[in-house]
Amino acid sequence: MQPSYRDQNTTLAAYFRKIRDFPRLTREDEVTLATHVREGCQSCRNELVQSNLSFVVKVASEYRNLGTPFEDLLNEGNLGLIEAAQRFDATKGTKFITYAIWWIRKSILRALSERSTLVRVPSYQMKKVREIRHAEKALSRELGRKPGRDEISKRLDRDVSKVDQVLQFNLREVSLEQKVGRQQDQTISDFLPDERSPNAEDDLVQRQDTSMMMQALNELSDQEKSVIHYRFGLSGEPARTLKQVGEIMSISRERVRQVEVKAKLRLRKIFDEWRAVRSPNKAPVVFSSPGARSNREH
Repeated sequence: MQPSYRDQNTTLAAYFRKIRDFPRLTREDEVTLATHVREGCQSCRNELVQSNLSFVVKVASEYRNLGTPFEDLLNEGNLGLIEAAQRFDATKGTKFITYAIWWIRKSILRALSERSTLVRVPSYQMKKVREIRHAEKALSRELGRKPGRDEISKRLDRDVSKVDQVLQFNLREVSLEQKVGRQQDQTISDFLPDERSPNAEDDLVQRQDTSMMMQALNELSDQEKSVIHYRFGLSGEPARTLKQVGEIMSISRERVRQVEVKAKLRLRKIFDEWRAVRSPNKAPVVFSSPGARSNREH
């Protein structure tokens, strides 16, 4: 028997509360633990992993609408985090989470690529999904409540069965504002690290000198360029939150997040290519593949 939707949310909330209680490590703590991990200390590995589990939630949330249950994304991301803890070399001078983010994403993306539902949704079906969601939001504003399938169907002049058929492609989407817990009084975003907490792409953007960054930004679309400017304060202004950028650009907070993720990944690729040209025989420590993947235990 499959767990109910409410049971799944309660389980997620309990998990989020548990990992939030794990203390953050100092840089010195990371170095000490990593040294012991390389000597075979399993408890040290566990401590290093546990202190960074909340970052897996943050990364997994970026892939939450691709047809895979959020719990599965978390499990895959945690496996990547464990592998990173086992491979991390503190003597390289890189922060652990900056190194681990590569392994977390790699693990999640591999799982997504193996899911039959990931790239099976035709573009024309996704267009229909967006049309239905747009109609649903418009009706919600007009009615002051969530509209029923029959009301959406009437607005679009389509059969209810057709609307349900299209929406099956989007049923697994998990929102950061989804209510979780027995009391349904908290959201997934309540358990995420602060949105300005550093990750690999944030570190990348902040490390580049101004001339290189401006040159790289010219490779992005106008919308991507604006989002990066606002989010990182590249024009000399304070860095802004997703909500603030959305209000400035008249787009949703979620759309800002999607554009930012895409832009940072493109910037990472651009800087990787530049580094490869300048140092063809030296692989970057953080952003290139750290090596062949070890076998996992199943």
